[in-house]
Amino acid sequence: MNPNTDLQLVPETLLKKRHDLENLQAQRAASSLTRSISRKRISNKSKTVKIVKPETILIQSRHRKNAAKRYNRVSKKGMQKRASDKSVVKTKVWDSVRNEEVDEKDLPEETKTKEANEEDGDGDEDMDVNKEESSAKKEDNNEQQQQLHKIPYKANSIGATTVFAILIRPTIHTTPKPVKKTLSSLRLRRMQEGVFLPYNSATRKMLHLVEPYVLYGIPSSETISDLVRRRGFCRVDGKRVPLADNNVIERELGESGLICVEDLVHMIGTGGGEGKEEAATFSKVSKFLWPFRLTAAKSKFQRKTLDIKDGKLYGDQGEAMNGYIREML
Repeated sequence: MNPNTDLQLVPETLLKKRHDLENLQAQRAASSLTRSISRKRISNKSKTVKIVKPETILIQSRHRKNAAKRYNRVSKKGMQKRASDKSVVKTKVWDSVRNEEVDEKDLPEETKTKEANEEDGDGDEDMDVNKEESSAKKEDNNEQQQQLHKIPYKANSIGATTVFAILIRPTIHTTPKPVKKTLSSLRLRRMQEGVFLPYNSATRKMLHLVEPYVLYGIPSSETISDLVRRRGFCRVDGKRVPLADNNVIERELGESGLICVEDLVHMIGTGGGEGKEEAATFSKVSKFLWPFRLTAAKSKFQRKTLDIKDGKLYGDQGEAMNGYIREML
C-alpha cells in the first residue's frame, strides 16, 4: 500500500496565489526600506490613502516657516510701512452703460487719441474729409467720456467703525497654530465665511496678523442689509436658525432695544458707538449672528478647468469691499 495516498493534494491555483502574495509582501518590505520619506497620508473621514510627492512636502514646510516668520514679525514690530495710519483715497472709473468698473490703464490711451484728434481737426481746415473724420472721432470720444465716471473711494478702513472680514484661504496642516488661533478668535473657521467686526486697535492688530488669509473692508448700509436679509442666520440655543422673522430678534435681543432687522442693520453700521454699553450690545449682536456663508467668487470649474487664478487679492480693501461682497452673495 502506498503511504502517500492519505495526503491531500493542494490545487495549483491556490499555490500560485500564495506565491504571488509572498512576492507582493517582499516587494512592499523592500520598498519601505529603500524609501527615505513617507509619502502616504491617510484621511480619517474618507479612509483613503493619498500619495504626496516629496517636493510638495518641502514646499508646504517652506510655506509654514514663512507664515510663522511673518506672524512673529508683525506681532513684534507691526505692519511698519505696509499699512498706512491715514485714510487713503483712490479713484475708480465706472462705465455707466456696461455697469462695470473699467481699468484705469485704458484712460491714458483715450486721452492721447483725443489730443491727436484735436490736432488733426485744427490742422487741415480746408479738407472736408478730414473734418468729417475728426468730428466723428470727437463725437465718439465725447460719448465715451459721458459713459465713464471717476468715483473716489476709501482704499483702506482707517476711520471706520465696522468692517466685514471673509476667510479666503483654507487653514490646513501647513497653517501655523497662532494663525489658526487668531482666526478662531475672530470666528473665521470655514472658507468663504464672513463676520462683522468692530474696527478698533485690537481688532486691527489681529487682522494684520492674519492678513494673507482674510479679505476685509468697509461695508455700506445697503450691503449690510442685503447680507442680513439674504444670508442671515442667527444662533438660538447653539443651533443655526434662519433669520426669517422679527420675533426671533425681539426674543433674543429685546433687552438691548433691538426688535427688527432694521435695528440690527443700524447697530452694525454704526459699530455700536463709543460707550461701553454700546460696545457690549454690538458684541452681543455679532455673537447672535451666525457667520455668513458666502459663495466663492470664482467656481471650481473656472479655477481648475479654465485655470483662472485668484491672484494676490487679500487684506484691507476699504470701500471696494462692497463689490466683492456682492459677487459672493
